[in-house]
Amino acid sequence: MELISKNDCMEISMAAEAAWSWNYILQKGFFLDGISGTSVRRFLHEALGFDDAFIESTVRTIFLNNSPVDDLDDTYIKDGDRMALGSAMPGLVGIVMGRDNFYKSFRSGIAVKDHSRSEAAPARLSMKVFSTLAVESGRGLLARGILVDAVLLAGFLREKKVQLIKGDGLDADGFLARLEDQSGPVSVRVTFA
Repeated sequence: MELISKNDCMEISMAAEAAWSWNYILQKGFFLDGISGTSVRRFLHEALGFDDAFIESTVRTIFLNNSPVDDLDDTYIKDGDRMALGSAMPGLVGIVMGRDNFYKSFRSGIAVKDHSRSEAAPARLSMKVFSTLAVESGRGLLARGILVDAVLLAGFLREKKVQLIKGDGLDADGFLARLEDQSGPVSVRVTFA
């Protein structure tokens, strides 16, 4: 399921060496659209394109509204939620905060408690992807499309102008001028050549 329409999405092409720098955007924050009442697992499948094997092996830390998530099938998203994803975190805190592990009882007071399912409706989630998960999944996420604050994106791309091949058929200067006239979230797909 593609949640970002090709018609409303800006297509950005950048030099291959710029790929790693997009981890800044993935960690700073972006948005994805989904459907309220969707389980976290289904949202990871549909909005991020992650399969179960990747989720089980790589997506080891999930926070929903600042609370750790263990049960991906019985925790549901809603409009305005904040989700942070990461691979395994180092150290004792990383072990305790990791998804569905022996030590989760140490954080039972902060784990997701609300397992109610809201009615299906459009939902926009604020997302952050951290650590090696950003490195491993970043290109795929960017190719699928994300929503990014136009001001943040313009500032970021202004710093990377030399690596910006084209944006929506325009050269770097033309695209940046167009982008700087916008505000709020804009849909972008990014490929690297």
